[in-house]
Amino acid sequence: MSNGTVFVEEGLSEEAADLLGRVPDLGSVGFTVTAEDGVVTPIPAELTSLLTHVLKGLARGRVSVATLPDELTTTVAAELVGVSRPTLMKLVRTGELASHRVGTHTRLRTADVLALRRSRARARREALDALRELDDEFGEERGAELGAV
Repeated sequence: MSNGTVFVEEGLSEEAADLLGRVPDLGSVGFTVTAEDGVVTPIPAELTSLLTHVLKGLARGRVSVATLPDELTTTVAAELVGVSRPTLMKLVRTGELASHRVGTHTRLRTADVLALRRSRARARREALDALRELDDEFGEERGAELGAV
């Protein structure tokens, strides 16, 4: 490693591809770190996701990891949130996402964009959980109706 840059040796791409071949769904597994004293520490989900993406990129032969700047363009912000740029601009206009102007350009704080991304992901999870509960409830009612017939 030199100045924060990690140089990948030739064989690592093949090792990453081999690992992905043995564990095709890395989303269903977790990573841990084992210290020299044997203490095992689980790696948090967001870091596991990053490591999974790095492994997939490495298996393809190319990977680049960089930190986000303090401010983002609307195009980059929209990509991070998972919406179109016009939808992102609507969120800015309605005040759901704070922004500021740099000349004629709209800029967004990375922290605000990531907070919105987490909020939207949480809302999606909650909506999915509610749908599952309704499905379970409907399934039980439907089963009771069929049993009564």
